[in-house]
Amino acid sequence: MELSVEQAAVLRELVNSRDVPADIATRGRIVLWSGEGRRRKDIAELLGVSLPTVDR
Repeated sequence: MELSVEQAAVLRELVNSRDVPADIATRGRIVLWSGEGRRRKDIAELLGVSLPTVDR
């Protein structure tokens, strides 16, 4: 997955916001980290979620 600079900036802002629910921030981190080229397994371990959660 490739993210533009603008998309990555928006996601970083979203995941660092205190006004965003935790589940939305987690989804944002999954997309952001996938865009950075991290492996699904690593993302799941870092966030403490299952691989199916990362895949969704």
